[in-house]
Parts: sequence; C-alpha cells; structure tokens
Amino acid sequence: MNLHYLLVVILFWANNPVWAQATTNVWKSLSDVEVKDRYDASVGYEVSYPVFGDRAQVLDGQQVTVKGYMIPFEAYLKPNYFILSALPIAACFFCGGAGPETVMEVFSQENIELSQEVVELRGRLELNPDNPDRMMYILYDAELIEN
Repeated sequence: MNLHYLLVVILFWANNPVWAQATTNVWKSLSDVEVKDRYDASVGYEVSYPVFGDRAQVLDGQQVTVKGYMIPFEAYLKPNYFILSALPIAACFFCGGAGPETVMEVFSQENIELSQEVVELRGRLELNPDNPDRMMYILYDAELIEN
C-alpha cells in the first residue's frame, strides 16, 4: 500500500465517523448515555432525560443500520410506526430488566410486517434529548433490509 493511498483512507475515516461506526454495533454506541433527573416546569416535577455520550452523539442525524426485535404493543404497533428493541421481548425495556437505551421508535415510509424474528433496518437516527413523551432514539425513513 502506498503512502498516498493510506493518507486518503485515514482522512476519509477521520472525516466520516459514521463510516467508522458502521463496523461496530449501533446498540453498543447508543448505550453511551446517562439518564438524569431534572425539574420540568411544564409538569411540575422531576423528569428523566438522557445525556448522550460521544459514541451516541456521533450517530445523531446519520444513516444507520440496526438489528432488533419488533415490540407488538397494540397501542403503538402500526405498519409504519413501531418500537424496535435490541433484546428479545422477554428481556426488552418494557417487559424485562433492560434500560431505555435498548429501544427506539421507528417510522417507515413503507409498511413493515410484524415479525418475531430479528429484523434489520436502515434509516436516519435522531437522538431525543428533550421530549420525555418520546423515546431517546428515533429512526426515521426506516427500510427493512431483506437478508
């Protein structure tokens, strides 16, 4: 490998942190978060809010590919809006002992049929630091990746 080629690769890697992240597990990067309580005047009591670390922040607004399990909540499950969990339903945030960093809201343009198997999705990830009525992570324009 010549020096010029190596320099181009290093510059590309440095200027495209999400490309570097693509080789790691997205859920692992999203676990770089702390949940802290702060007073919310609109409701009159303390509410838990996420404080995202660097590994999570680098993914904000980026296209990501993530694998997970669809959570079949009747109130939330729609063909183009659902909850995705890093863990199987028996261990998910709502049903088991995992934390809120293991789930995300998913909005898709096309309907995605409910599956009990692991699904792989690609979409634009947004972090939610301020709205306690939404999940910490929201995947927009999600597409199902067929294996």
